[in-house]
Amino acid sequence: MKLLAVAALLFLAPPAEVRFEKDGLRVGDALVQGSVLELKGVGTSALLASGSSLEALSSSVEVGISADRTLTLEPGLRVSREADGYRFVAHADRRIRFTAAGETIVAVGAVRVTPTAEGWKVGDLALEGTTLRAGLQAQDDTKDNLDRMLQAKDKMNTGGVPRLSTRTARLFHGSPLTSGQAADSINVRLIPQVSPSGAP
Repeated sequence: MKLLAVAALLFLAPPAEVRFEKDGLRVGDALVQGSVLELKGVGTSALLASGSSLEALSSSVEVGISADRTLTLEPGLRVSREADGYRFVAHADRRIRFTAAGETIVAVGAVRVTPTAEGWKVGDLALEGTTLRAGLQAQDDTKDNLDRMLQAKDKMNTGGVPRLSTRTARLFHGSPLTSGQAADSINVRLIPQVSPSGAP
């Protein structure tokens, strides 16, 4: 009975607006073919699409892979169709997070994903479920901030920044300009006339 209910839901559910097909990538009513990336829009999402690859630009995109398999692709990742699977690549070698049925796997670099009977094979690991979500793993800046603070401390200790106790203050007794006569009336009269715009 449960199998009939699931089959009925799949039959009644509308197909995804973006889906991989035999001849290319379907985006709405348009079939994208070839290897050149095109800017496409579906709903409120903007994406780059070619006949075999897809990259979400503005928001997550749900991609139909087969009648019972969907992939939610978050911005910052590109997925390309290969012989019997899909290849995920992140910009600047960021870590990629894959989530299915409440389980999460984090991978680095280009990752190959293959649909299986039970779910998905992500690299050498397995996830169960019919839907897979792929996105960028949040960066942890704590280590970078700590490294910068330690570098600043080392710079202060090695003399890169003068300490307050070693700074020199010069005191002038009287006016420092009178000895050089820089403000003498004759010298002031020799200064050329300057226009309001600053040009002589």
